[in-house]
Amino acid sequence: MLTKIIKNTFLKKTFKSLAQPIINSAVSTNIGEITPLCARRSNYDYERINILLPSINHEHFFGGIATAVSFFNNLSELKKIKKRIITTDAAPDKKSMGIFNNYEFAKAEADSKFDNEILAFNDRYNKTIPVAKNDFFIATSWWTAFHVQKIINWQQKEYNQPVKKLVYLIQDFEPGFYSWSSRYALADSTYRFRYPQIAVFNSSMLYTFFKDNNYAFDREFIFEPVLNDKLKKGLDDRKNVTKKKQILIYGRPGVERNAFSLIIEALKLWVWKQPEVHQWSLLSVGEKHQNIELGNSMVLKSVGKLSLDRYVTVLNESAIGISLMVSPHPSYPPMEMALFGLGVISNSFANKELSSWHENITSIRLSDEMLASTLLEQCNCFIRNNDFFLKGRLFKSEYLKMDKQFDFMKDLIEELFNK
Repeated sequence: MLTKIIKNTFLKKTFKSLAQPIINSAVSTNIGEITPLCARRSNYDYERINILLPSINHEHFFGGIATAVSFFNNLSELKKIKKRIITTDAAPDKKSMGIFNNYEFAKAEADSKFDNEILAFNDRYNKTIPVAKNDFFIATSWWTAFHVQKIINWQQKEYNQPVKKLVYLIQDFEPGFYSWSSRYALADSTYRFRYPQIAVFNSSMLYTFFKDNNYAFDREFIFEPVLNDKLKKGLDDRKNVTKKKQILIYGRPGVERNAFSLIIEALKLWVWKQPEVHQWSLLSVGEKHQNIELGNSMVLKSVGKLSLDRYVTVLNESAIGISLMVSPHPSYPPMEMALFGLGVISNSFANKELSSWHENITSIRLSDEMLASTLLEQCNCFIRNNDFFLKGRLFKSEYLKMDKQFDFMKDLIEELFNK
């Protein structure tokens, strides 16, 4: 017996020693987001506002990036200042040229002085960008904040001047995008920068989460999400809406915080509980994936990312919506669905409670059984009165006030440029 134990132990150690080089060679130690973004001295000293964005390409231009560009335009128009967009993850494509047709495209090696400039810096190995003494910066994600924090440190030393304040547009709690890990730690570190940061929070719910978790910034501003202007037009143009037994899923299997797998597990329960379930259809929008068999001859059909016009049509015809976000940010789809008269199931998270936004939204603590039973209740409400959700009330009126979203901008400009 002892001989067998010794033999097994020897074999395990031998296998481990043989496998270790293979394991080490397979482990990735690269964090692509923090590939150095280096600055060099500029010949100019004019004031300019810079925003770092991962991408401005058509397929990425929605949600957070669209909001960031709107914020950037609002600030630059009010201040009447030169502006530069620096893309860190993707070069602009042809479709983006149409959206940004009033911009000039600059090269990293040039020291340009365009009034409106786009500089693609995703391919930056052994390259630098010109940074002037009066360049100010807006970060829009943890890795753009990581880069900007290094740039303004460099800027202070290079020009022997006080450090410029950084505007940090915070649209989610980004450490939560990762498990406890290197990226979690790096994302978290950007909220704890030792120099002054002006934090601008997308939603009071997100702001409260940061305060509850003891994050502090030099100055803080808050704006609430608003309805996309094309969706607002679609809402205003609605006439004689007829809902059908259709359930709309915000389905993004590639984004963990949208809890797609949990939705599928809940639907697999629901298809056996719902009376006359085959009268219902299920659509998944947001990210294209294969259709999914749910059991009981029911299928979740994926239609992927829709044009806004098509999205309006689907919102108008759908009765129930499911949109989950395991995050303190409220997210846009639940509110869009609720305004278009869907009975919406979303989730609470920490201090987030979306039922305080709109009467049509039901916030639940997440489990497959809770989601399935809530969906059953919503479907039965619709069956009893098929225009029930069309009458739902919006409690947060600022959601429809697009022109008032950044009403703090004069105070922010004063804080950034004049103090």
